[in-house]
Amino acid sequence: MVFRSSLLRSSIVFLVVFSLMPQTAAVRAQDLVATESLTGGGSAFVFRNGSKKPQASFGSAYAFLGEAAGGGAKAKRTNAQIAAAAKKRRAALIAARKRAAIAAANKKIALSNTLTAKAEANLDNGETDLAITNYRAALVQNPRNKRASDGLSDALTEKGIAVAGDTNNDAAIVYFDEAIKLDNKNDVAYAKLGAIYDGKKQTDKAIANYEKALAIDPSLADLNATLGLAYIDAGQIDKADQCLSKAEAGGSDTSDTRYLKGLVLYKQNKNPEALAAFDRVLELDSRNLMANYYRGQTLVRMGRNDAAVAAYKRSLEADPKFTPASFELGVWYYNAGDYNNSATSYENVIRYEPSNAQAHANLASCYRQLGRYADANAEYKIASETIKTPELYSEWGFCLGKTNEWDKSVARLNTAREMSPTAVDDSNLGWAYYNSGVTKREAKDEAGAKADLELGRAFLQRAVEKDPKLDAAYLNLGSTNNGLGDYQAAVTALNVAVSLRQNWVIAINQLGLGYRGLNDLANAVATFKRVVDLDGSNSFGLFNLGEAYNASGNKKEAKKINDKLRKLNPGLASKLDNVLSGKAVVDAAKQKIENKIPKVPKIPF
Repeated sequence: MVFRSSLLRSSIVFLVVFSLMPQTAAVRAQDLVATESLTGGGSAFVFRNGSKKPQASFGSAYAFLGEAAGGGAKAKRTNAQIAAAAKKRRAALIAARKRAAIAAANKKIALSNTLTAKAEANLDNGETDLAITNYRAALVQNPRNKRASDGLSDALTEKGIAVAGDTNNDAAIVYFDEAIKLDNKNDVAYAKLGAIYDGKKQTDKAIANYEKALAIDPSLADLNATLGLAYIDAGQIDKADQCLSKAEAGGSDTSDTRYLKGLVLYKQNKNPEALAAFDRVLELDSRNLMANYYRGQTLVRMGRNDAAVAAYKRSLEADPKFTPASFELGVWYYNAGDYNNSATSYENVIRYEPSNAQAHANLASCYRQLGRYADANAEYKIASETIKTPELYSEWGFCLGKTNEWDKSVARLNTAREMSPTAVDDSNLGWAYYNSGVTKREAKDEAGAKADLELGRAFLQRAVEKDPKLDAAYLNLGSTNNGLGDYQAAVTALNVAVSLRQNWVIAINQLGLGYRGLNDLANAVATFKRVVDLDGSNSFGLFNLGEAYNASGNKKEAKKINDKLRKLNPGLASKLDNVLSGKAVVDAAKQKIENKIPKVPKIPF
C-alpha cells in the first residue's frame, strides 16, 4: 500500500495530461482568441493579435485605374480617343499636302515630293511599312521636306498604334519616340505613349505624355479623364479633380469621366456622392468591373456589407480573373466568420495571381480556422518568401504544432521571437517545447522529453518576468513544472494563472494535478471539485476528482463521481474503476494506467 501511494503521488500529474491525451478534445482553432486555451495536454498558445484578427482590405494596393487588374477596357477607350485624334491630324496633313505641292522647284525637290506623294498614297491605303520606306527616301532627297517629315511622323504613329494593340505593347515606344522627334506637335504620339506608360504603371511618364498631348490640342476633352485617372494612381487627388472639371467643361460624359468623378469623391470620403457617381458609370456600362469594384468598396465604408458583396460578385461576373474583387470577398467572408467561402475566394486570387503573397497568408489563416493545418503550413511557406513578420511566423509555428511537427514549430516560433522578442513569443516557445516534450515522452524518449521541458521552462520563466500579467505563460510554466515533477513550482505558477483569469478550467485542473503531486489531498479534492462545478461535463476533471477522493480514503464519494463519469465517458470511467478496485496503477515511467501485476509471495524459510 505504501508503494502504491508513493507511485501515485509521483506520477498522477501525468495521468490526464499524457496517457489520456488521444482522447483529449482540442479546442477548435476558430474558437481561439488571444490567450485562449489549447488542450494539447494543458498549455495555451497566444496569438499575437488574436486568432480572429480581422483581415484588411487590399484594395489600396491595386491601381485605382485597374489597367493591370481589370483587363484592357480602359486601353480600348483610350485607343478610340487616339484614333479620332489621328483622323483629325491626317485631314490636316492632306490640306498641307496640297499647299506643299506648289513649292516643288527642282528635280531633287520634285523627286522628294514624288516619293512623298507615293508615301501618302501608301498611308491612305493602309500600307504603313511602305509609307515609312518612301517617306524616308523622300527625306534623303530633301531633308527639309516638312511635308515628308510630318508624314513620316504620322506613319510612325500609325505603326506604333498597330504594334501597341489593345494591350499597349511597349515595343511600340520606339516608333512614337521617333515620331515625336520628327514632329514635336504630334499629339497622337504623346497620347499613345501616355497610354503605354500607364499600362506599365510608370505613372509619372504617363502623366507627362498625356499633359503634352493636351497642351497641343486642348479640345481632347475625353483625354482629361484619362489624365485624371493617372493622377489618381499617383495619389494627386487635387490634380485629378482639376482634370475632372476640365473634362466636364469640355462636354465629356464618357464612362471614364463618370468613373473619375466617382474615384475623386471616394478619395475625398464623400461616400454617398461617390456611390451615385459609380451608379452613373453603370448606367453607361453595366458590366464595368472597376465601377462595380469601387462601388463595393464604397458600400463597405457605408456599412452596407451585403450590397458590397453583390457588387464584388458583379465585378467577377464581368471578369472571373479580376483578383481584387476576389480578394475583397475573401476579406469580407473571413471577417464574417465564413472561412469556407473566404478560402474559396483566396484560392481564386492565387489561381490567377500566384505571386500574391498576402492572399497566400490570408488563405493560410482560413485553413488554420478550418483546422486544415497541413494546408495552412503550405500556404504560410509560400507567403513567407515575401512576407516576413513575427505574426506570420507565430501563426505558422502554431499550425506546425497542430501537425505534430514540433521541431519545425520551435524553429518558426523562434524566428518570430528573434524578430520581436516579446513575452508572448517566449510563452509560445515554451508552449512548443512543452508539447514537444510530451510527444517525446510518449515515444519513450525520456531524455529528450526532459531536455525539451527544461528548455520550455527557461523560456516560460523569461515570459513571466517580462510580463507578470501574461496568464498563458503562467499556465504553460505550471504545466511544464508538473511535467518535470516540480510540483511546488507548478502550484505557485498555476495559482498566479488562476488569479489572473478566474474560473479558467484548464489552469485549475493543472493546479489540482500539482496539489496531487504534492500529496496535498485536501487541496487536490477542493481544486478538482472546483473544476467539476465550473464544467460538469469535464470528464478529466471528474476522473481526477474521483481518484483524489479514493486516495483520501473517501471511496463512497469516489464511486459517486465515477457514476457521473460513466455517463460522459464510459472508457475513462472503466479505467477509474480499475484504479478504485486496485486492479490498476499509474506507471510513473510510462505515464499511463497499467494493470496491476500480482506479485508471487515469498516462501518463508
